[in-house]
Amino acid sequence: MKTKNALKTNLSRETITLILCLLLITFCSAAMLTTLHVRDSMAELTGKALTLDVREGHSSGAEQLMPCIDRIILQWGKYEPVVSTYSRHDELERISSAVQRLRPLYDSRQFDELYLTLHELSDALDHFKSTELPTVANIL
Repeated sequence: MKTKNALKTNLSRETITLILCLLLITFCSAAMLTTLHVRDSMAELTGKALTLDVREGHSSGAEQLMPCIDRIILQWGKYEPVVSTYSRHDELERISSAVQRLRPLYDSRQFDELYLTLHELSDALDHFKSTELPTVANIL
């Protein structure tokens, strides 16, 4: 009788361990895919904004830049709550800080500073991706 109970207890512990491992793998995979998606979609929007020409005499570039900035702000507002559940907040702070500076820089027509901020945002997104993906250095 004791052997059957011990066997059931062992099987139950093994089952629980297996379920926990599967949940951990699922969560980590979802976080990795989310990180890749966030970085790729934000990098696409940032890259598009960086290609627009807003120098003197190129007013069409300035007109196209505002919708790009709005989409960047909107996308980050959607992604930030999700990635903040599993990411380090100092990484997210760099991205959020750059995103928050975009609109005021555009409104004040400080395009040089705006492009520097877009480059900073691009670098922050690359760093976010490299620190969140599972590599030996990140695991250790």
